[in-house]
Amino acid sequence: MKVGIILGSNELDRVAYAGMHALISTTLDNEVVIFATMDAVKAFLKEPDLKVESATSKTIKENKEDIFQHYVRAKKSGKLKILACSYASKIYGYDKDDYGSLVDDIVGITSFSMEVEGGQIISVW
Repeated sequence: MKVGIILGSNELDRVAYAGMHALISTTLDNEVVIFATMDAVKAFLKEPDLKVESATSKTIKENKEDIFQHYVRAKKSGKLKILACSYASKIYGYDKDDYGSLVDDIVGITSFSMEVEGGQIISVW
């Protein structure tokens, strides 16, 4: 099964959740496509810009957890693709060189929708 995750926030706890969900899904032998849109594109920059406003985010930061380890492990399975939103990238003036190695491509919502057609889609805002 294909799983699509639309991530719209760069809040630390939400980015962590999307990574955990991706890892669990790939472990269950699902193909996962994450579409980072709006502020979420900031989380995948070479130097991630993560908000720490919620109590959970503050706890994660205090515990010095590496939330990107979930993404790295899922990517190693070969079953995770991370796409940055072309619209959000344009708004912020980002191009492929601004993103870290986790990002596979910059695409629009139509391309993401075609990638996960017939699959389950969840949104994390």
